[in-house]
Amino acid sequence: MAGTAQTETPPSESAPAKRPRRRAGLDPDVITLAAVELVDAEGAAALTTKALARKLEVTQPALYAHMENLAAIQRAVGLYGMRAMSEELRSAVLGRSGDEALRALAEAYRDYVRNYPDRFLVQCSAPPSPEYRAAGERAAEAVRAVLRSYGLDEDEVRLAHLSFRATIHGFAVLEVQSRSIGSAHDDAAFEYFLDRFAAGLQAGGGGTRRRSRK
Repeated sequence: MAGTAQTETPPSESAPAKRPRRRAGLDPDVITLAAVELVDAEGAAALTTKALARKLEVTQPALYAHMENLAAIQRAVGLYGMRAMSEELRSAVLGRSGDEALRALAEAYRDYVRNYPDRFLVQCSAPPSPEYRAAGERAAEAVRAVLRSYGLDEDEVRLAHLSFRATIHGFAVLEVQSRSIGSAHDDAAFEYFLDRFAAGLQAGGGGTRRRSRK
């Protein structure tokens, strides 16, 4: 089969000088999905071209016929993750508003990170390509829609969005990095923030109204 008859020494993580022939049945989507599965099962550090080629039962040169190098594969995993997370957030708030939607949004974000902690870390380190930004914007649209359901004006929506995202994202990163996912202390802190943030939004702007400066 094309691509399996390569006899040269397997390349390093950087792309070889000469691109090998494409292997039938292998394409960027197949490689990306396998890379995502590898990260989810074994961790971000386990994603190497050697491990990925072994998982797909191909040679490393066969991978380079479709993906430039390991960095390109990591970028693809990050984009896959951002798109998946964005769709989960949008689904979580569908048909909801106010406190119910806010809590569903926050819990969906946290659940995603809990379920895919290493994929999430790869997402966080992915460069902001146009495709990545577009996927993130779909999630942002869902957040802004929830905040508008509290009757906020657009300035307040923008500021509340920044506050909410910074806290939820920061909380998720700390959980993943400390590997304390699911601890009672973290659960209590998460609930405390949601209760206080929702109460602030209900009171009129969540403390995010900008004071005019003379």
